[in-house]
Amino acid sequence: MDIACIDMEGVLIPELWPHIAQACDIPALALTTREVPHYDRLVEFRIRTLRKQGLRLADLQLLVSKMTPLPGAKEFLHCLREQMRVVLVSDAFEQMVAPFWYALGEPELRCNRFICDAQGYISSALYARAHGKHEVIEEYTAHGLSTLAVGDAFNDLSMLRQASQGFLFRPSLQTRLAAQDLVVAASYQEILDALDLRSQTGLANMANRATGAILA
Repeated sequence: MDIACIDMEGVLIPELWPHIAQACDIPALALTTREVPHYDRLVEFRIRTLRKQGLRLADLQLLVSKMTPLPGAKEFLHCLREQMRVVLVSDAFEQMVAPFWYALGEPELRCNRFICDAQGYISSALYARAHGKHEVIEEYTAHGLSTLAVGDAFNDLSMLRQASQGFLFRPSLQTRLAAQDLVVAASYQEILDALDLRSQTGLANMANRATGAILA
C-alpha cells in the first residue's frame, strides 16, 4: 500500500460539534448531515448559529484545544507512517483541528478552511473538495498508487469504496447497515493486523497504554 487516507473525527479524534454544542449549551450545533443532508448547508447553518450566539472562531478554538486525540490514535498513525505515506482526509476545518494535527505528529492534512471577518466571526467556508473524499483517492489512483482508507461515517463511504482497501471504523449501526459491503474494524489493531503491519515501537506503546487503562 502506497498511501493511507485516514478520516479524523470519529477515527482519530472525538466528534467536535457535539462537544461544542454541549459546552456552549446550544443543541442546534449538534445537528449533523442526518438532519441537514447537504454538508454545505449544514455548515452555513452552523455559521449563522455561531454569529447569532456571539461565538467567534477563537471561542471554538479554545473549546477544541481542551480535547485530545482518541487513545491509541497517535501510535496507530506511527505504525502506518513507518510503512506508507499518511494523509488525513477530513471534512473538518483546518483552524479547528490544528491542535490535534500537532498532537498526531503533523502528517499531511487535506481539509476545509474557514474564512473570518474583521471581528473574528466565521463568514464562509473554503472547501477542499467539490463532491467528496473519494476525489482524493481518485487523484492518487490516477498516478498509479494503491490506497488504504479508514473512515467511520456516511461521508466516508465513497472514499472507502474507491480505495484499494477500505475499513469502516467503529461505525454507528445505521452506517454499518448502509455499508454491508465494507470491512468493519472495531480497533486500530484490527486494521494493522489485516494489513500485516508490525511496528515494535508503535505496538509497544499501544500495548502499554492498554495495560495502563486496565490497571486504572
